[in-house]
Amino acid sequence: MALSAAFSFSLIASLLVALVIVATQRLHGHFTHDHHPGVQKLHAVPTPRIGGVALFFGAVVGGINLPAEAQWLWWMICLAALPAFVFGLTEDLTKQVSVKMRLIATICSGLIFSILTDYQIRETDLPGVDWALSFWLVSFLFTAFAMGGSANAINIIDGVNGLASGTSIIIMGGFALVAWQMGDAQILGICLVSMGSLTGFFLLNFPSGRIFLGDAGAYVIGFILAAVAVALPLRNPALSPLIGLLALSYPVTETMVSIHRRMKREGTHPGQPDRLHLHSLIYRSRARRLAAKLGAPHLRNATAGFVMLSLPLLSSGLMVIFGKHTSGIWASLAVVVLAYLLVYRKVALLKRREPRPLHTRPQTSTGKARPKGLV
Repeated sequence: MALSAAFSFSLIASLLVALVIVATQRLHGHFTHDHHPGVQKLHAVPTPRIGGVALFFGAVVGGINLPAEAQWLWWMICLAALPAFVFGLTEDLTKQVSVKMRLIATICSGLIFSILTDYQIRETDLPGVDWALSFWLVSFLFTAFAMGGSANAINIIDGVNGLASGTSIIIMGGFALVAWQMGDAQILGICLVSMGSLTGFFLLNFPSGRIFLGDAGAYVIGFILAAVAVALPLRNPALSPLIGLLALSYPVTETMVSIHRRMKREGTHPGQPDRLHLHSLIYRSRARRLAAKLGAPHLRNATAGFVMLSLPLLSSGLMVIFGKHTSGIWASLAVVVLAYLLVYRKVALLKRREPRPLHTRPQTSTGKARPKGLV
């Protein structure tokens, strides 16, 4: 009963704050709207990007309603998340915090988490890596960098309506199910509060895109996902230490592919945004056609997000099935990464229809122009 109340109160608090933000945006839009037309942006109407504030209130209200035994760990996670939240919110309001500073902030959150909880990644079932992680300093720093990377991975997939929040809800739901199976009420409560806060925001973000997570929201929820991914196998030794990596395999794969792509392309660097994320390609190809077939072209953005949620569903489902078996997790990781790469290659090579001058445009049997140009 207490856990269901924590979920419900976090959802209600998050939803109410999100509604207030949307209803009062004329008063604060100068600071909170996403005015800058970045190359990776897929929306046209200025929208509040401080959804992280709604998540914050949901986390606090839900945390107060957690059972006493779960509150200590929850508040330690929230305290550790403050650097990521503060620097992310500052960027949301000022648009003047560098990518480097935000990355450092998320890593600092990981350092604080390790200090406060003494939870660190100490094994991976890889002989050479596990030897290195046996040294406290190596394990301490590795945990911080891994958690900072997870926070930034969620930020990278935050590009279409419902994708980052929906992905996080699905992954957190997978963690909750595993925690329930293991009898870990503390982690289960933390997952439910996180899911409640995310769901309250999600109701206004999907499908209409009335509010965005912003950097604060994406960094914090990515950090909390990482905290659960680290703590869950440490608290339950029967689980594989790689369970969190499988759960987060979609955003992690997106991040690694993006870094590789930007390093290979002339004139770009890993921290530079582009329009070549998988969700961006889906938006410009499959989602457009699917939304048109459904008779709802205005839902093209949400359609792209909905299609992309198949990847976290796949990884989270495999995590629940193979959570105790490292060999099964390695095989599952291969399946998720291969699925991502195959889909990416397919949509990246799709051609789109481009109008040509009437006197040179060849026609198909339906009277439409033939495809031209890469996505």
